[in-house]
Amino acid sequence: MEFRAARHDERGEVLDLLALWYNDRAFFARYNENDPTFRDEYCLVALDAGRIVATVQIFDRAINFEGHRVPMGGIGSVFTLEEYRHKGVASGLMRLAVDTMTRASFEVSLLFAERLTFYKQFGWREVSRKFTVITMASALRVPTDVEIETFDRERDLAEVEELHRSYTGRFNVTAVRDDASWRGNLTFAGNQPQHPGDGSDEYFVLCRRGDEIAAYARVAQFHGVAMVMEYGYKAGADETLLALFRHFGEVATGKQSSFVLRGNHDGSALLRAGRADVAPGLLISHTAHDRSLEAKFNAAGCPVMHHVDNFYMWRILNGDALSKRMNWPASEAESRAFRIFESDGSLFWTADRF
Repeated sequence: MEFRAARHDERGEVLDLLALWYNDRAFFARYNENDPTFRDEYCLVALDAGRIVATVQIFDRAINFEGHRVPMGGIGSVFTLEEYRHKGVASGLMRLAVDTMTRASFEVSLLFAERLTFYKQFGWREVSRKFTVITMASALRVPTDVEIETFDRERDLAEVEELHRSYTGRFNVTAVRDDASWRGNLTFAGNQPQHPGDGSDEYFVLCRRGDEIAAYARVAQFHGVAMVMEYGYKAGADETLLALFRHFGEVATGKQSSFVLRGNHDGSALLRAGRADVAPGLLISHTAHDRSLEAKFNAAGCPVMHHVDNFYMWRILNGDALSKRMNWPASEAESRAFRIFESDGSLFWTADRF
């Protein structure tokens, strides 16, 4: 068995392999074609007699760590042909991934997985995080004299980027995005389609206060449930974000929106449950990192609940480099980092998933 980085002319074969996973080759191709950090040397493969039988991809990201920009290697697109499973093939690729990330000077690594025991043996540790379960968004008591408009990339992106920097940039472990990574993110948005071929469309809306964007939010469906996978709001404008959530709740329960709507809102269909066993109006989001916002939800008549998830795993790749960057004692780098990973005040948007 040969383990190595894929060659450029093997991209098609890797995508053919991944297509066997969700029967959706185009979903994986979007990352290859639109992620500005994609590198062939970060696409690792296992070959048997020249045939690619397994793969794993390293996603080049940076995260905010107490004001420092820390290089992070994300692990995703891990797939092995069924007949090669339980034979050490995936293990060989994971060892190569760790070596590759270490050589490339990544300091931490993140992956999302259900096979926790498998990844633990290579140094990743699961971390519990909280998702927010919202069932009464349509009842939010908020002013309705604002306009809700669909996002237009060329018109709105610069203003949304600045709002993202000012809001999301306040929290630890958030992915840092420049303009190129923003544009790439809009094409894949960490969104796995519920059905093969559905694509990774999202419902991206803005709440305007006068001429300025006061808040924005992005919705996708994950496993048939509406996920508000990212949002941001200007300081002092939390009621405009609550207005977006009220709009989401109304649409999700089949009610007419209470707000003036601008643009094409066909994408709001993503708010309606895609499974018969999902209650109408159910929204999943992130709010645990923002205690002030949670208090506003509760005060406005929409109590939030939390769902704990631990399919979220971190690894320290280079504790010495991290300790120097953060000015921490080297012996404390891992424990301090994991306190940050585990904090409710830390945030990794679903929109940044890989």
